[in-house]
Amino acid sequence: GGGLGDGEDDGEGDGGRRVASWTLVTNGGCAPIALDAAARRPGVVSNVVISSPPRLPFFLQSSDPRAVRRAYSRLCGVVGRLFWWYSLRREGRFIKSFSEKNLVGDPESLGPDWLPNCLESARMNGGKSRYSTFAFLAGALQDGCVNSINALKDNDVKVDFIRGSDKRRNRAKSWFWRRNKKNDQAEREQTIAEYLRGNGNGGRELSVGGRISLAWEDPDGYATSLLELTI
Repeated sequence: GGGLGDGEDDGEGDGGRRVASWTLVTNGGCAPIALDAAARRPGVVSNVVISSPPRLPFFLQSSDPRAVRRAYSRLCGVVGRLFWWYSLRREGRFIKSFSEKNLVGDPESLGPDWLPNCLESARMNGGKSRYSTFAFLAGALQDGCVNSINALKDNDVKVDFIRGSDKRRNRAKSWFWRRNKKNDQAEREQTIAEYLRGNGNGGRELSVGGRISLAWEDPDGYATSLLELTI
């Protein structure tokens, strides 16, 4: 489909077909991007679908911009080059191990294409693709979504969720940012879905097979869920 810029053709899809409304689909830590886009264009976006949503503190707590800049600068230097070398060495052994332990419920669901795809992406454009990973690790997306959520309050945008049947938490941690443990504990019982229901934007919650990388782990179930939420 088309983009969601500031032009007058926001409703035009491929081939000039008129699109009445848009559904934004996002996964995990990229949820703030979709919520921000929906808050900016509530008349254009009707639904947001978040799969594998992070816990509520991720959406409510903002990272320190100075700490993010420092972390990103470190990653763009020697530390990042060593990390990237270590990740790709031995044909991505670290990537494979990390993915099996943290991203999927069943390692067999990765199949034969996951690791080659990761390596191809990591080496793309002479390895410059690493900078998007560094920005994510530095916490660039952990800026909180309070402003977006407040902007969406009581309008017609609904936020739906697709969750994995494997409920194990992702224990992976960044070396470059830390959670506020006190606040993390205080919000432990409430989910982002419950919070948004109180905000007037709560939608439906569906479950598919898998843990974190749901569209890869259970593509048929994921596609069926998207159709159910958007048609």
